[in-house]
Amino acid sequence: MITVDELKAMPLDEPIGEAVVCDIERMANEGLQPFYQREFEPYEGVYRVNDFAKYVSEDSWRKFWSAFPEWCEQVFMLHDNTRSDDYCEFTSEVLSGLTPIEIGEQFEKSREYDLDYVFWTQADDEGHV
Repeated sequence: MITVDELKAMPLDEPIGEAVVCDIERMANEGLQPFYQREFEPYEGVYRVNDFAKYVSEDSWRKFWSAFPEWCEQVFMLHDNTRSDDYCEFTSEVLSGLTPIEIGEQFEKSREYDLDYVFWTQADDEGHV
């Protein structure tokens, strides 16, 4: 599996490759798991992490991703989760052919579309999501 230091050293103008997409997915799923919560502070910002309805606080999400280059979080948010005007689905194959710069551009373009599994939301007045 690739390391965070290797991710930071990757050129921004070369495609990231499918192994990197899979490694980021694996690192995020394993790394965020200790932060899963069922209840939050009222109106707290939270992120849904996967299609199994696991949630982490926005603070925990930010803490985890702070160690990574910004484009890694964008890969995780895009991967099999949304689309853009240019792509109907961000599969591993599609993302692997994009550079970190292109990933950032596609992430911005995808903001007009709904996210399916991984997204930011807010707890209700009782701290439930």
